[in-house]
Amino acid sequence: MGHFSVEIYAPPGSTLSANQQLEAVFVSEPWYRGRILLIGDAAHGTTPHLGQGAAQAVEDAATLGAIAKENLPVSEMFARFLEKRYARCKFIWESSIQIGTWEMTNDPSADVEALSHKVLETVSAPL
Repeated sequence: MGHFSVEIYAPPGSTLSANQQLEAVFVSEPWYRGRILLIGDAAHGTTPHLGQGAAQAVEDAATLGAIAKENLPVSEMFARFLEKRYARCKFIWESSIQIGTWEMTNDPSADVEALSHKVLETVSAPL
């Protein structure tokens, strides 16, 4: 069966020791193989800068539950799940990393408020 492709992020130029570094994992599409589906941190574990880790896992579970009610074949159910969740999770994951990078590098061009607002709009939108 092959492996999932995983992207791991560690802040550039970080002065944190190895046991203090933050890592984020984002599995490339698809998040499923056969009857196995990755959700939450297993698929898109992020840094804590937006406080969205648990919220995104709950959204994954709620989305999967709603799709499961449609009694689709497993492969179709997982494909629909990915259509609904992938872009949203990727945006939140990238945004959290960007904010963390700005904070750790003291980037003078950083606009944490604007990016945080975009994320808030995204997570407030219906699933």
